[in-house]
Amino acid sequence: MPRYRFLLALLYICFFGAAAMAQVREVNGVVRDARTREALPFVSITANNGETGTTTNLDGIYTLRHNRPITSLRFSYVGYAPQVIYPDSAETIAIYLQPTAAQLQEVVVRGTGENPAHRIIRLANQNRDRHRPENLPAYTYRTYNKFVLTATDARELDMSDTLQLSPQDSAYLKMRQLLSKQHMFLLESVTDYAFLQPNHTKETILATRVSGLQQPSFGIVAAEARDFSVYDDMPLFFGKRYLSPLSTGSTRKYDFVLQETNVVGQDTVFIISFKPEPGKNFEGLNGLLYINSDGWAVQNVLAKSADDDKRGIELQQQYGQVGPQEQWFPTELDVEITVPQVVLKGHQPFARLRTYITSINLSPTLRRSDFGVVALQQKADAHLQPDSFFQRFRPDSLTTLEQNTYQRLDSVGKAQKLDRTIRFMEYLTAKQIPIGPISLDLNRLLRVSAFEGLRLGLGAHTNDLLSERFTVGGYWGYGFRDEAAKYGADVAVVLHQPSELRLKAAFFEDVLEPGGTRLPFRQRSLLGDLRPALLPALDYTTHKSVALAGRLLRYGQAQVMLRKEQRRPTLGYIASDTAGGAAGPVYNLTEAVVSLRYAHGEKFMQQFNQLMPMGGEYPVLWLQYTRGIDGLLDGAYSYNKYDVRAEASFRHRTFGESSFTLAGGLVDGTAPFVSLYNGYGSFNPDYEVYTGEGFETMQPYEFFSDHYAALFFSQNLGKRLLRTGFFKPDVVLVTNIGFGDLKQPVQEAWPQAPVFQTMQKGFFESGLLLNNIISSPFSGIGVGAIYRYGPYARNDLKDNLKIKLTLSIAF
Repeated sequence: MPRYRFLLALLYICFFGAAAMAQVREVNGVVRDARTREALPFVSITANNGETGTTTNLDGIYTLRHNRPITSLRFSYVGYAPQVIYPDSAETIAIYLQPTAAQLQEVVVRGTGENPAHRIIRLANQNRDRHRPENLPAYTYRTYNKFVLTATDARELDMSDTLQLSPQDSAYLKMRQLLSKQHMFLLESVTDYAFLQPNHTKETILATRVSGLQQPSFGIVAAEARDFSVYDDMPLFFGKRYLSPLSTGSTRKYDFVLQETNVVGQDTVFIISFKPEPGKNFEGLNGLLYINSDGWAVQNVLAKSADDDKRGIELQQQYGQVGPQEQWFPTELDVEITVPQVVLKGHQPFARLRTYITSINLSPTLRRSDFGVVALQQKADAHLQPDSFFQRFRPDSLTTLEQNTYQRLDSVGKAQKLDRTIRFMEYLTAKQIPIGPISLDLNRLLRVSAFEGLRLGLGAHTNDLLSERFTVGGYWGYGFRDEAAKYGADVAVVLHQPSELRLKAAFFEDVLEPGGTRLPFRQRSLLGDLRPALLPALDYTTHKSVALAGRLLRYGQAQVMLRKEQRRPTLGYIASDTAGGAAGPVYNLTEAVVSLRYAHGEKFMQQFNQLMPMGGEYPVLWLQYTRGIDGLLDGAYSYNKYDVRAEASFRHRTFGESSFTLAGGLVDGTAPFVSLYNGYGSFNPDYEVYTGEGFETMQPYEFFSDHYAALFFSQNLGKRLLRTGFFKPDVVLVTNIGFGDLKQPVQEAWPQAPVFQTMQKGFFESGLLLNNIISSPFSGIGVGAIYRYGPYARNDLKDNLKIKLTLSIAF
């Protein structure tokens, strides 16, 4: 009997043990849209009525493991009908969800009348500081990035009868056939990223591969997608600031709907949709938030602009718990970009950037000395890494389309010499065209200004093919309005590469602004050089100088210069009458100049063989001291000149972006009027264009001072005030204020000298700009009205009002 019971127990264990082994404890697969067959990210998957669960990644792939047999799986996604399956022995299960127009409606708890989503949003808001990666002391990780440019059908055509195709339809058919075999462009990169408090970052591109190129000098990184954070009040979403759905008080501006609740073990995932409330006028987003009750952290984010900004950018972020402390941290990022206005042979181009974050270390050993001002750079051998290196970090192998893209475009790239074309484009953006060891300076070829009219010329410098340690260059140009030639030459030697220490000597016969301020290291925007072109009178100048410049500490730049100049003004004369310098007065100046620029937190990236600024969040400060030396190198004036300038921008969740420029200067001693300060006016009646530099209603040389202070302020309200179906300009308020005076009148008067005023009583102007009235995905045109008032207002009211055209970069 005992033996019988033993054998029975043994059979029982074997039978149920085998049955248990047959039970499914791990499943994986892909979830797709049943109609389009597109992979669906962030699909909620729960096993056994919530015992455990997971979500699909950005590729729709899921893997679910459980310590108990999996008897049921429920797949749910907002906008799709949920699906429940009962796995048997299958471990790989492909799921196709059916789209449905119906969504869950907002549920209101009768007892309190409160939207249940609001409680969850407030809890997420209260806990957001603990989940910000930038609040961690330090961290490092590795990324794999894949950028794909392709296109989809933009129209439906019946291609069954190819003999009846029009030429346009034939082009459409060829494009469709091409896209069935390959993408238009493919790029992969692997990077290492490091962060150290308070704001030190460094990213190194370890490997990069670009279809069609053999030696790419750039790599793709997920900077924009990584920097976007719903935990910020006003996150930066691809060039624009939007109010976050998790910002304080967001429940008064956003319409939140609790779409679904999934219980996963001890935690609950709340899926909440958000969009701006009807009638609320602010820069908002549309999307979904997946909030996990474990710490009330964001687990997934899907977001896009709620406004039709013509860019079609959609962002998806996925967070996971990493490290012993189970810190929520981004693990996958996805960006999709379409430009609806662009159609290519009947197809709609779109781009997708996928980033996978691995090897996350929340306790790395980092030091400040590990970081420099170059926050993004590429290793010299990044383009030489084999495919096996990329395969170590790819979440999956390349598809057939992706493999064909590399093979086909690489062969085309060799035949078409695309590497040479890219090199050409790199120099083009740097305003240089290389011809062997010499590079032509594009900014010397053509200029148009009020003083010179059309100016044609030629300039060239040596490049790295000749030497990386020194450059030699020169230029020549001719202005057809002032009928005068301009020319110059310079030579520079790099003394210390890490500190960018450079010794430079220069000579030129050219034109300069009388009473202007020259500050080195100023970075001009694409539309930031309009004011010099509007100046009606300039000084013909003979310039000789030697300067030593370099980087000072981490965020400072310094320059020491000794220069000798002869200035020949044209104020009060016709330009061509003074081109030879015989008609007007002549001023000989010798000056020693010390300049400093400080930009805390400023960073640069080394891409496309160039060092490019990445922008900063802190004010930028310039300090400059100039000493006029009498008796040295024929200098005839002795004075001290002090200049200061500060630029800053601040963002507010309600009022938009505030921009300030503070400028001031003081001249102590005997100085000619060309070394004083003009009023910094930028009004020229022949060019009704808003310059964004100086006083828009003041003529350039209407005022002169030997000490002054000025404030230039603008408040960009975005589309908060005006937003209709067809009229949605960016509203900008502008106010400029200036004070200045002369201790003694200008002594150097001549028969044609104009009468100068001072700004002792204060110069005031304010205006309203409506930017981007007409806009494209990349630029915009608008109109502005600026009014001059106060002690220096004109007698006729209409003379105080200036209407100007505004130009802007919209992307």
